[in-house]
Amino acid sequence: MGFSDFLLHRCNVYHIISEGASPGYGLPASLEHSYPDTPDIENVACHFHARSGSASVVQREPQTVYDARIKLSLPWGTDIRVNDKIVDLDTGLEFTAEMPRKVRRHHVHVMVTRRANQEAI
Repeated sequence: MGFSDFLLHRCNVYHIISEGASPGYGLPASLEHSYPDTPDIENVACHFHARSGSASVVQREPQTVYDARIKLSLPWGTDIRVNDKIVDLDTGLEFTAEMPRKVRRHHVHVMVTRRANQEAI
């Protein structure tokens, strides 16, 4: 049984797009963040570690919100970056990637955060 057998889930990865323009007068640009409509990487084999993080269900108006911070394992060489949007293809839940960690040239771990609204960390 190899590492690829461990990757039971599938996800899409969307790289963040940061755009901005200076309002002039020597002021810095205010950045706008967005994600493309189509994924940059589709149907990636992955594993969401449900027990390795924290999760909560909070009653808010108009609906209950699922907030979570969990670990995601990906195959070596997957182009994952800080603030990428990760969509779990099984549940449709969207997560925001934190700093990816490469593990011994074998695979990649990244903590992903789920919030009520998709936002850059």
